[in-house]
Amino acid sequence: MMRIQRWFWWLCGLFPGVLLGVCAGCGGADFGGLQQSLSGDIAPGYNTPIALQNRNTGARLLPGQGCYPMIETSFQLAKVPGDPFDFEKVNVQVVFQRPDGGTVSVPAFYDGDQTWRARYTPIAPGRYIVQKVLLNGQIAHETNLNPTQWNVSGTPEPGFIRINPADPTRFVFDNGNTYYPVGNNEAWPSPNLPDIPALFAKMHAVGENWSRVWMAHWAHQNLDWVPGSKVAPGDIDLDVARRWDKIVEAAQQNGIYFQMVLQHHGQYSSNVNPNWDENPYNVKNGGFLQAPDDFFTNPQAIEDTKRKLYYILARWGYSPNIMAFELFNEVQFTDAYQHKHEAAIAQWHREMADFLRRYDINHHLITTSSAPDVPYDSPIWQSMDYIQVHTYPPDPLTTLAAGPPAQALKLNKPIFVGEFGPATLTDSDGLALHNGLWAGLMRWPSGAPEYWSWDIIEPHDLYGNYAAATAFLNASELLEQRGLQPATLSVETQQHADLVIAPGGGFEPAKQSTFTISPEGAPAAFGAYPSYLQGQFHRDMMPEPLTLQVNCATPIKGEVQIDRVAKAGATLQIGVDGQVVATRTFGAENNDYTPEAQQGTLSFDLPAGQHTLTLQNTGLDWVRIHRVVLENYALALQCLARVGKNYVVGWVYNRSGIYAPADAQPKPARGQIALPTLTPGTYHLVWWDTRASKVVAESTLTVVDHGKVTITTPPVSRDVAFYFIVSHTVAQKAK
Repeated sequence: MMRIQRWFWWLCGLFPGVLLGVCAGCGGADFGGLQQSLSGDIAPGYNTPIALQNRNTGARLLPGQGCYPMIETSFQLAKVPGDPFDFEKVNVQVVFQRPDGGTVSVPAFYDGDQTWRARYTPIAPGRYIVQKVLLNGQIAHETNLNPTQWNVSGTPEPGFIRINPADPTRFVFDNGNTYYPVGNNEAWPSPNLPDIPALFAKMHAVGENWSRVWMAHWAHQNLDWVPGSKVAPGDIDLDVARRWDKIVEAAQQNGIYFQMVLQHHGQYSSNVNPNWDENPYNVKNGGFLQAPDDFFTNPQAIEDTKRKLYYILARWGYSPNIMAFELFNEVQFTDAYQHKHEAAIAQWHREMADFLRRYDINHHLITTSSAPDVPYDSPIWQSMDYIQVHTYPPDPLTTLAAGPPAQALKLNKPIFVGEFGPATLTDSDGLALHNGLWAGLMRWPSGAPEYWSWDIIEPHDLYGNYAAATAFLNASELLEQRGLQPATLSVETQQHADLVIAPGGGFEPAKQSTFTISPEGAPAAFGAYPSYLQGQFHRDMMPEPLTLQVNCATPIKGEVQIDRVAKAGATLQIGVDGQVVATRTFGAENNDYTPEAQQGTLSFDLPAGQHTLTLQNTGLDWVRIHRVVLENYALALQCLARVGKNYVVGWVYNRSGIYAPADAQPKPARGQIALPTLTPGTYHLVWWDTRASKVVAESTLTVVDHGKVTITTPPVSRDVAFYFIVSHTVAQKAK
């Protein structure tokens, strides 16, 4: 996320920290130190995620493929030879004996006074015993060690999240079950909202299984940057650590797998949501960094970050519910990246990832995040397990419907959108959430687009969007399908509607400038075109005008909507077939601004026939394109789909109704969809209400030898989803 116009919380920052795993070869999804009885027995009744994991979870588990609730022991050490947070000089290990007679050495962590603790996630049922405690490799002579043994039993959970070895673009649990992340960010506690554990419970109730939480200093979630307190370099604030205990435990209780975000750009930025002036590493605050750029190369900053990584890993690395450690939020906004120190940033990412992989014996995934500004061939991505992009386009539907960029797919790694929302961050009726989520389900196979604004979801009670989507994913068996391909299926209908298209790129150079706009919509590449139409200040980013090739069956009207203007001002010109037909000059202001709706809308006419439409900014600085509207240019219904040999899933939306206000009653449309060639057999067709989360209609159809079938939509006012799944093939019937 992080656009300059974000609300004032974005002016704050967070500090490094990451997590050290403590269990070899674990595969369990739930843990529960507080479920541990005084006798050391482990209760089996932990909470299973209710959605988006294969429904036959128990049937697919094999011995050794699951994990059990976390076991924890505590003890006291009267004397240690130095700083208890310095793992190189004070290294405390607890050796557990497993039921098979083998042992595993687990890092312990300091928890105040003379107290130390060690947490371990069992990988098999049976008796676990503390064999010994070591201090720098020698017997520690601890006191008050309790408990010393546990009887572990019950049904294991699926495990830690991995990259699927059979399909490296997908996620999978240790036991082989598919993991498809669907959820929303819960980055920090927001004013007047429930705390993160309570919000996790609400997410669980509607089937969400993913989130993202920041180590944000203003929320008292940063381990060594606490407002109003002085934390010595390399030390950990234990009150903050105990706050994270509750977050991690709540994730387990509610089946949420979250990304622990360790740094964000504001900490090391002097111009984008800057927190550098507050940063304790800043020499002006008694720190040791002369400039924010130095964070990535300064030896003390690197050493202190690794100390923190080790501590966090020792304290929480047992947890399968930490999906991944996210090294940085939107690193492209740091001063170092802006000053073109990409190589140093990439080396830092590589070094921190190597450190985590060395000490995390649970092998959590590692990622970072960026808006599309960081190219997908950047060395920053090379050491990451998966790609996570953030996008805030004017229209999330058209941007997310374009699917993953071709450059990203070449990396052969999972990729999904870790943050999305409308550019204005105004979405009280949830239209952007709803449309972006459903468009994404039809286009992004690694994971759903993850909505950013939890402070919109909660007060406006938008959870129903997730209840409908997750129930559909389970009912349709979509996550169990393999080899599906994205498709846009033609819908025959007598009704027409306005075609709304919107560029989805950010403040970046244009890689393509000419696009053919058919009545079916814009090509996928248009979703990546920058929404910021550059003027003279950045003509090198956009040397050619935006050119749209349009073929009108009848004369139509069109308009271009502008929703943001740079403070230096701009001039937008619209041309048709080489002639300027509309011009609007936006004056200079003290700050970037939003023009009034009438001022920000330019209209034009297109006669019947083939035309070249151009948009060019001849002024000084940028304007942001909200939408381009071609009136009555398209068929009323559009269908985004994913198709296989004996399976089709689709989302059909009414172009006239999909953007209508929540209290409107759009006129419904109906149409016929020609499905792709399918394996002959008997199929089950189900139409799904994407808002009420229920079946609209269902029927049984037969696909004959030529493999073609046409289905008729129910009345579609806004949108509807469907799945078409084989019951049995002709070959199966013959048997």
